[in-house]
Amino acid sequence: MTKTSLSPIVAGTMSWGIWDKNLNQKEMENMIHICLENKITTFDHADIYGSYTTEAAFGKAFASSKISREKMQLISKCGIQLVSENRTNTIKHYNYSKDYIIWSVENSLKNLQTDYLDLLLLHRPSPLMQADEIAEAIEKLKKEGKIKAFGVSNFSPMQTELINQKTKVE
Repeated sequence: MTKTSLSPIVAGTMSWGIWDKNLNQKEMENMIHICLENKITTFDHADIYGSYTTEAAFGKAFASSKISREKMQLISKCGIQLVSENRTNTIKHYNYSKDYIIWSVENSLKNLQTDYLDLLLLHRPSPLMQADEIAEAIEKLKKEGKIKAFGVSNFSPMQTELINQKTKVE
């Protein structure tokens, strides 16, 4: 397996959208250019950022920038279910079902206007997560070329090892 190369500094996009800076498309496009000019080529996303709106805003800015996809790496995270006007969630929870992970990645790809993620992360651990089901989703997404690498965020070593027993945590 090829090791995913990320830039030494990663641009976090959580504050680019409506949760903080509320950058418009041109401002977001400018931020992407500034990052790349400064050798920051990796952009960290999560489906929940901006109450499920920041990935799509970034995707529009990326598309209008005409920057080659090969010049950047895109990370996204999934699993946290926020109560939001943009989703039907009625309670904050986590969802690591096979169907949800696959749907979430496909939705992130559509929003980011790309064919693949360089890295998919499970956002936070859930006491209800099933390692076998997570592994099935990850293997399918890798086989289809929708994700290059897989990892976890905010997991303890023991939680990481639980997942790693079923699918490689990179």
